[in-house]
Amino acid sequence: MSMLRTLLALACACAPLAVTAAESSPDWGIVDDGRAAPARRPATADDAYRAAIERVTGMVRDGELVRRVQSRGLALVDLTWEDTGRSPGSALGPNISDLTLQVRREDARGWQSALMPVIRYPNFSDRTGDVPADKFFVRVGNERGAPLRAVPLLDVLSELRSWASVPDSLKGANDLTDPRDTHFLVSAQAVFMPVPAAGKATFNPVVFNYQSAPGSPAVLTLLVTREGTSLRVIDNSREDRALRHGQELYFNANGERAALTAERLSDVKARIEGQGGAQNAGERTALARGADMLMLVQVPLKHRNRGVLWGLPVPTAAMPAPAPAAAEKSRGSDVEQAVLGHGPLLGPYREGSGDKLERDPNFPIRITVQFYKATSNGIVDDADLDAIQRSIAAVYNHADYVGSLVVPEGDPNRPTSWWPRRPADWPW
Repeated sequence: MSMLRTLLALACACAPLAVTAAESSPDWGIVDDGRAAPARRPATADDAYRAAIERVTGMVRDGELVRRVQSRGLALVDLTWEDTGRSPGSALGPNISDLTLQVRREDARGWQSALMPVIRYPNFSDRTGDVPADKFFVRVGNERGAPLRAVPLLDVLSELRSWASVPDSLKGANDLTDPRDTHFLVSAQAVFMPVPAAGKATFNPVVFNYQSAPGSPAVLTLLVTREGTSLRVIDNSREDRALRHGQELYFNANGERAALTAERLSDVKARIEGQGGAQNAGERTALARGADMLMLVQVPLKHRNRGVLWGLPVPTAAMPAPAPAAAEKSRGSDVEQAVLGHGPLLGPYREGSGDKLERDPNFPIRITVQFYKATSNGIVDDADLDAIQRSIAAVYNHADYVGSLVVPEGDPNRPTSWWPRRPADWPW
């Protein structure tokens, strides 16, 4: 190594430091021939978006922010554990799922993805609440281009194919409810999206279920926003495979799939006011309560134990997010509520792959409630954290029981509890 460094030093010492125009007029290096330097390329909206992504992904490595989040009993992560069945005291279990929120952008290298930061209760202890099932309503109609209307979630789960664009893609049972579904297992979290002023983030929730495999899905998901409900079987198939491990979830726009989008509430409000007010139902709901909310529903299914924990290769781990941009961050927080929507149509939407579905009654239905925040610089002040803490707590206030099924501390026999019956058969 020292010899190599010496040779490099000698080579540099022998090289000329500058070449004048009279000698050879090179077009690179230190050029002194009177030519004006080319003008710098002006910054573009894409530059601002890329910088916002780098700053926001860096939040999980901001030690001071992490400490302030932890002081509130919460955690800052970019991968969350959203399990319907995890063994007590373990990171593993018979029905477990990883969830990431992946922003995508295209550059000269192709499509790039980045994992967005999430504030929630710590993954391992997984503090959850048991919320009565009859409190949950979802909007439907988007799957067939009909006017949106709200119906009980239990109605959707009991007549599954009635809410599908391609009913034949969902074989087996049409009713995935079970007598145990008096309550749903619920958790809440806040998600940060990189949204510069007048900008928009495009993203997908990405689910990786460790028990699912092509031909043997272990969970059905429902993606719920103000714009409707989108069903998707999670079988880890190639069709919707993410750039990083997992299966991308899309919005169902009348049988066509679309990625989700996030904008700043202030931008949406200014745009609507600038045109003289809301002109359709979509614009009215964009300014209404819940425009920042997404619910991910997971329904456990019986399967043939062919997933990762039963011998299939473990997916490639997500690579660490790039370091924050060297440019100085803007001073102060610009966090505000996001408004969720959807982007351009990307092709046909299918709910499943024709696999026979059967509810696994051993496990509860899980609902992850997310509140989306827009930020351009990843700076979060204490007022922002306090507001997030209140939003998360408000979800748990609807629960009849609150605690951890993984690290129970004298919890009552919760309606969402599951009981291991043959632990000797499990690979963990």
